[in-house]
Amino acid sequence: MDWIHDIFRNIHVAGGFIGLFLYWIPILSKKGSPLHKKVGLFWVWLARVVLITAFLGVLLYVPKLIAADKYLFTHPNSYAFIMFLGYLSVVTYVVTVFAVSVLKYKADATQLATPFMQSMAYISILLSVWIIFYALAYQPDAKIVLLALSPVGLSTGWGMLQYMKGKHTSKRAWLYEHLGSMIGAGIAFHTAFAVFGMTRLFDIGLNGWVAVIPWILPAAIGIPASIIWRRHYQKKFNEIPA
Repeated sequence: MDWIHDIFRNIHVAGGFIGLFLYWIPILSKKGSPLHKKVGLFWVWLARVVLITAFLGVLLYVPKLIAADKYLFTHPNSYAFIMFLGYLSVVTYVVTVFAVSVLKYKADATQLATPFMQSMAYISILLSVWIIFYALAYQPDAKIVLLALSPVGLSTGWGMLQYMKGKHTSKRAWLYEHLGSMIGAGIAFHTAFAVFGMTRLFDIGLNGWVAVIPWILPAAIGIPASIIWRRHYQKKFNEIPA
């Protein structure tokens, strides 16, 4: 089993590093251009590989904990970290799938309301509820991190369900959903790198309140950027809300 875990980990790490660089090409290139479309589509498929291998790696680690007599409800500190990784992997996967799907149904968002997409939305919400329950009920050391990131799944799932109702005030709602979803996926990618990649690659040891910075910095940059970007296009298309 260890060799299978190593394969998933190596694929995940290699794909993650490549994805970090490729992510910025469609972000910075002209929207709708061949470069934007081709690299963006490739990044989405690469992201799926990275996220699936991360999730499978988490699942393969659980039997090791059980073999060591560490169980979900008796050793919360042993499970909180991998629970966070699994949660982040699933929610980010949902976001990337949604980001591409909105482009296919620009004219009628209700066509997105398939059993698959609706189940993805509800899974995001239910995972967030579970994360909140586990953090509050079992008080792992990573409780603050779990609670801080729990709204991501809630907002993702709820936003998807609302969008799929098709009751939009803008004809370009698909554009705003696409941009917001892709930035959200980018935040997750860069958070994972900042927390797990950069600190190990450069042997950076952060203690005290400073250790929280890698967790919140990508979101602190990405969320305002998403709002500014959305306002930019709303202004461009004369759709500034009153």
